Amino acid sequence: MMQVSSWLTGKRAVSLPFSDHCEPIFKSFQYYDSLIKEVIRFCQERKMKYIEYKSSGTKLPFEALEFRTDLRHVLKLNGTETEIFNSFSENIKRNIKKESNQKFHLKIQNDYSGIELFYKMHCKTRKRHGLPPQPFTFFKNIYKNIISKGNGDVLFAMNGTSYTASAIYFKFGKKLLYKFGASINDNSELRGNFFVMWQAIKKYLSEGYEEFDFGRTEINHEGLRRYKLGWNTSEFFIYTSRYSVKENKFLITTTKTNGIHNSIFNHSPVFLLKLVGNSLYKHIG
Repeated sequence: MMQVSSWLTGKRAVSLPFSDHCEPIFKSFQYYDSLIKEVIRFCQERKMKYIEYKSSGTKLPFEALEFRTDLRHVLKLNGTETEIFNSFSENIKRNIKKESNQKFHLKIQNDYSGIELFYKMHCKTRKRHGLPPQPFTFFKNIYKNIISKGNGDVLFAMNGTSYTASAIYFKFGKKLLYKFGASINDNSELRGNFFVMWQAIKKYLSEGYEEFDFGRTEINHEGLRRYKLGWNTSEFFIYTSRYSVKENKFLITTTKTNGIHNSIFNHSPVFLLKLVGNSLYKHIG
């Protein structure tokens, strides 16, 4: 677990900040009670506000009361390229074929300029979604600690010399995680995000990876859920629990990514959204 200290949202322990999920590792569940008691004692001594756990697949004992539910979707890379393609929904296959007719080509740009280009696209994408972007420092650290060390890739869909869509993938062992996606969206007919995703699947399949994780989806985002299921993914729950150290009880956890603020941010200039992101993002880990 990591300690997050914020004057705005309080001091708390999170496992782990900005991660989709992070299961505790037990040699045996006989150690569960003593470990959790020790975590609570540790947080009480440091006067933390709450403890946050995020696990996937199986609800753990300390998540038996109040918890928030999200989804994750995983594609097993256990067939040939043709077999995997044929397993997709008709809508996904149709969009992939449509992209192939647009004469896209893939560009892997794992240098610092790749992160800069991605961030420009990312800011425009967040504006369309009515959300402020993360600070650029956040992506600089992703480059420094992940991309530059060979543990991630920045992929772009190119239409001639134009950057149309992009995605960042993290690599760990035989597993892939789709972490961020962005697109220019100047022309709705040029949906390079389908191209990037399919090229990524083919690339990592050829490199021997076995699991392709599409990342976390809020349970009320039905459109995004259908999109991810269309890639023949298996669906798992992510359980997020918050335990109040002071009140000695579980807290109800909710998401606030949807609301009137989306409309406000959608009509705000990018420079203003960057200021909001720079000010607030460090408080929400």
